[in-house]
Amino acid sequence: MLHLLQLAIIATKNCESAKVGYVQGGGVKVISAYLKLSNNAIIEATCNLLASLSRYDDFRENAGPMGAAANTSSAHDHALEFHRLNVEERLVEVARGVLGELDDANATDSENNGNASADRLAVAVLTALRVLAVNDDIIQTMVALGVLPVVTKALELSCKENTVSIASEQSTHRKSRLTSASLGLLRNLCGNDEIKTNLCLGSSDQTSAFATPSSLPYLILAMQLYPSVATLQEHACGTLAAMALRKPANAHAIIDQGGPRYILTAMKRHDMNPSVQRQGALAVRNLVSRLLRECPEDGEKGKEERTAIRDSFLELGAEDILRNVTGRHQGSIDEAYAALRDLGCKVSLIKFNGDEQQQGQVQRTLMFGEKHNSNFRPVYDDSEGLEKGVDEAISQFSI
Repeated sequence: MLHLLQLAIIATKNCESAKVGYVQGGGVKVISAYLKLSNNAIIEATCNLLASLSRYDDFRENAGPMGAAANTSSAHDHALEFHRLNVEERLVEVARGVLGELDDANATDSENNGNASADRLAVAVLTALRVLAVNDDIIQTMVALGVLPVVTKALELSCKENTVSIASEQSTHRKSRLTSASLGLLRNLCGNDEIKTNLCLGSSDQTSAFATPSSLPYLILAMQLYPSVATLQEHACGTLAAMALRKPANAHAIIDQGGPRYILTAMKRHDMNPSVQRQGALAVRNLVSRLLRECPEDGEKGKEERTAIRDSFLELGAEDILRNVTGRHQGSIDEAYAALRDLGCKVSLIKFNGDEQQQGQVQRTLMFGEKHNSNFRPVYDDSEGLEKGVDEAISQFSI
């Protein structure tokens, strides 16, 4: 059975047509049944297969179902199929159990080498929960099942300072993977406004289904402990961006915890990673714009508050990062522009006529801070609906 699951994982990885064929052949029911077994190795492989089926990773041309375009994916539909079979209930149960096992192992292992098989299972089940958290209905179901204290506990276990300070290199790598998986789930759960506030600020009502301690201190600690892990930093910046969106109380808490410093540190360290740059710019933009809206519109006090908010980023080098690093990545130009605009920096987007590009007059897109050849005919204007587009972008769930 384990061998068959491993073959299915290999067959469906990066192959959209194989995923569709597996699901249409009854694979969802098979996975649901395998999750109910008590063998941890089988459960781990089943979670990995579930994640593969519910994640779009096939970017070949004409790779979609029935030869559809490459940007056509059935990942969302597959997640809904698993939801209809109430797979989340078993996943939360498994996650709670394996985290309890890891907690016990940490209490008895003075060298913090932990349990490698339990670490792998925890990563697999948290990743499976993350890829299923694609809409508000599924997230609400997970919350009712108790996923909030589970994800906070996962972060706590993987981010204790002594975990990194005295653990072996191999154990540290496992812990960083667990932290990344935890932050990935946290990021998707923050798509719900009420839930993200409870995750950011914590809840004092322990009788509520939403009750959970604040995950923000562990998130910030994770960014400090694992600065070189790009995926982890991307998830952390994306989570902070989601927490700050439309929630001034959350934005204030993030500022108080030193969020700006760690966001910008991640962007500087991973200057060639477009995903980190995009999520970091979104985090800066959402924090600044939300806090500025809370300032008085008139008077000396309002001016001082706005200046203090902007300076909390600018003094850390935000302008240079956004203009000369983030703005050079095609996938994060609008986010960099929006962040610079809200920070009060002078910036414009440069657009070139499409005919000129076809004629070879424009070799590449110029980014922020660069000089352009005088033979080019740039048009300086703002992107239409930019602010709305950025708000909508961060509200979407990543898979």
